[in-house]
Amino acid sequence: MPSQPPLPPLLTPYLSDLPESSLTVISSVLGATSNWLVLRYLHASLSNTANSNTSPENNGSIGRTSRKVVLVSFMRSWDFWKTEAKRLGLDLARLRDKRQFVFVDGLSELFTPSASAFSTVPVGSANHATLPLRNRPTPVPGRGPPAAGSLDRSAQDRRVQGDASNSVRLHFRGRGTAALDAIEKDIISELHRQRASSDENEELLLIIDQLDLLLAATGPGLGIGATEMADWVMGLQQHAHATVLTIAADSPLIHNAATNVHGDCTPIETEHAALALGLAHRARTVMQLRMLETGAARDVSGVLRISRGGGWNAEAKHSLDEKELLYYIQRDGGLRVFGRGES
Repeated sequence: MPSQPPLPPLLTPYLSDLPESSLTVISSVLGATSNWLVLRYLHASLSNTANSNTSPENNGSIGRTSRKVVLVSFMRSWDFWKTEAKRLGLDLARLRDKRQFVFVDGLSELFTPSASAFSTVPVGSANHATLPLRNRPTPVPGRGPPAAGSLDRSAQDRRVQGDASNSVRLHFRGRGTAALDAIEKDIISELHRQRASSDENEELLLIIDQLDLLLAATGPGLGIGATEMADWVMGLQQHAHATVLTIAADSPLIHNAATNVHGDCTPIETEHAALALGLAHRARTVMQLRMLETGAARDVSGVLRISRGGGWNAEAKHSLDEKELLYYIQRDGGLRVFGRGES
C-alpha cells in the first residue's frame, strides 16, 4: 500500500463533487500523463462500495456519494487498470463482479473484426462444399501424471483468459457516423445495465480514457472529425450522471493548428485541436496536466491546473475554486499534492 492516502485533501472536493450532466476534461502531455488522476476518480467513486465498514479515519471516505462507474479506455488495457488500482487498495475485479464497475476495452480489439463477422457466410458459397484439410500427425504423449509446473501455468492462463473475457470489447466497423453509432450503442447498453441495477441514490459516472486515440486512428479518411466525435460524446453524456474524459494536449497537436496561418498543419492536428478546444468550451471543469516550465525536479512530477470550463454555470449551487497545484507521484503509487511554496 502507498505511504500517502489515496485521495489527497486538496483534490477530494474536485473528485467527489460531480453535478448532474457535468463534463470534466482532463488534458495531459507526454511527460505528465493522466492515468493517476483517473485512478483517483475511481477511488473516490468506488471506495465506499469497496469498504462498506468505513470509518472517519479511513481516508475521508465518509460522506461521499455512492457511484457506479463505467470506464471506457482506448489507451490502456484492463490489466493496467486492475494492477494500478490494486496499489491503491481498490479491487476492480471484485467490484466488477458486484456490478459496481464495468470496464469497456477500446484498445485490444478495436480494429479486429468481431466474432459475428467471421460467422457470416457469403452469398453463393453454400453451393461449393470443400473438404477439411487433414492435420499432420502428432506424436502421442507418454502416459503418466503431468508435471506440477505445467498444471500451475495452465491454471494461471485460464484465470487470465477468463478475467479478460469478462471485459466488454469495442469493434470499429464501417466508416463515418455509422461506425461511431455502433460503438456508442455498445457503450450505452453497458450504461443501461448499470442503471437497471442501481439504487435510487446511486450515481453513474462515465469515464472515457484518451478519446483522441479513436480520432487519430480513424480521422477524416474514414469520415470522422472533431464534429462527429463531439456529437458522439454528447450522445453518451445523456445516459450518465456525469462524464470525465481525458485527451492529449501536447504542443504539436494543439498549438501548431492554432498558430499556423499558412495551412501547413496536418489534418490530425486540425481535427485534434478543434476537438480539444470544443470539449473545453463545453466542460464544467478543465484539469490541465503539464510539466514544470523550469524543467524536471526531484520532488515534483508535474503541475495540475484546475479551472472553469466554458460550461460552468455561475448561478449553479456547486462552486468551483480555480487552483494551480504541484503533484509528486511516488514509487509505491502514493501521491502528494501541494501548492507552490509548500513542502
